[in-house]
Amino acid sequence: MIAFSDIPLTYVIHNYSDLCNLLMIDARTESTKVATTKALLAYKTKYSLPKSIRYHSATSHLIENLMFRAIQHWCCISFKIVPIELELIKKDTPKTILYCVAAISMVTTATTNQIENHKNKKRKVYDKSAEGFKKDVGFYFYERAVNHLNQILFEDEEEELSVIAIQCYFCLSYTANLLRLTNEQRTWHYLACNQLKSKLSSIHVSPALKQCWYRWYYIDAWIGLSLNMECLLPDELPFSIKRPSQTAENNNKHSNCCLISNNTLYEFVLMTQYMRRYNRCIQLNTLVQCYDGLTFELEKWWSNIQKKNLHLIICYHSMRLVVLFALLQHMDPIQVCLDLLLDGLSMTLEILQGLQELKLMNCDQSTYHHMFFAIHKTLKSILFHIKQKQEFACLESFTRQQFEMNLYCLEGTNAFINDIYAMRTIGSMIETDLYSLGYIHNDEITTTKRHIHVFRTIKMT
Repeated sequence: MIAFSDIPLTYVIHNYSDLCNLLMIDARTESTKVATTKALLAYKTKYSLPKSIRYHSATSHLIENLMFRAIQHWCCISFKIVPIELELIKKDTPKTILYCVAAISMVTTATTNQIENHKNKKRKVYDKSAEGFKKDVGFYFYERAVNHLNQILFEDEEEELSVIAIQCYFCLSYTANLLRLTNEQRTWHYLACNQLKSKLSSIHVSPALKQCWYRWYYIDAWIGLSLNMECLLPDELPFSIKRPSQTAENNNKHSNCCLISNNTLYEFVLMTQYMRRYNRCIQLNTLVQCYDGLTFELEKWWSNIQKKNLHLIICYHSMRLVVLFALLQHMDPIQVCLDLLLDGLSMTLEILQGLQELKLMNCDQSTYHHMFFAIHKTLKSILFHIKQKQEFACLESFTRQQFEMNLYCLEGTNAFINDIYAMRTIGSMIETDLYSLGYIHNDEITTTKRHIHVFRTIKMT
């Protein structure tokens, strides 16, 4: 266990050059820019981390800085690894969680050295090397996190250790997803679900375990719904739930919008129950018959929530968008009505507004990287139905605006700038579609053919 609350920072990373200096560059005889450029070009020719970098990546200087950055931006980091609390990060941090948070902080943090030419979408070799370098260091942290996992995986009756093991699986699952290690992400997801079910007998004596159940009940359902996979946790929670007592919210500007309170976790559970019912209808091919009734119940519940957390808002509309996409795929065009299409346009707008709000608060958006492609595919489905009936023609201009807004928002994210989650490839696909539709005109669009699997088993090659 490592404590960070009282450790003075010995080195502060202001930009990417500082990071390179810390890791491997002796710039006493060369300017920082020249030294950094030489190092990155050398890295580009090898595409592997030299031993010196692997050594310095494990030093306390870099870890201290990345953890300090994570603590300073806890509103952004916390949602990724809920229900892990800030106090665990500040003091007695399990090394698996420590290195996962360091990897997340490394990969998702923007730097000042990225130079973008928005006119022709061409990027400097320097920037591409920097991105690969950051992701490889992040991967090295992930490997160290896995290696330290055995510290908390041993037979012990203490419930605290069991919860920490589950929290480690949560962190590893998110970090693996961040690094696009799909098979490993599924492994950690399976282990987390298995551990949750095995500790069910302690649910009423361990608030921390119940929080873990609440969180992963949603994650498991979202994976099942968005990727058309079978859920690993049961659709019905195997224990009773009740709304937590109200506590005073911190007046911090992020408190009411980003940080996840116990009450928000409870709302996520209620939303997940609807999500799982939708998913079951999709699997049974009864969504068309059940959609109206289930949506009426969902909207009634949603209207009764007074203070809506921003992440809850984005996740709610994301869930509804995925369900609507599935509905439009199975619905006869004759059955599609104007209100349904308006509903879809409203959902996409709500998601984009939520993501822009995160950006305006300088909060990381990478958790929702997949939604830009989901929005695009849903808008294409809406556009298809608009063209089926003359009475829907009035919606085409709004749909076009949202196509363009979606691409604009995507290109403004750190995930796009840093090329995480293959976002530049996805952006290129979206551009190509909009060019085919006649919505944009750009003779320099190039399509990168690559296998992508990001939204309800849609595969683009």
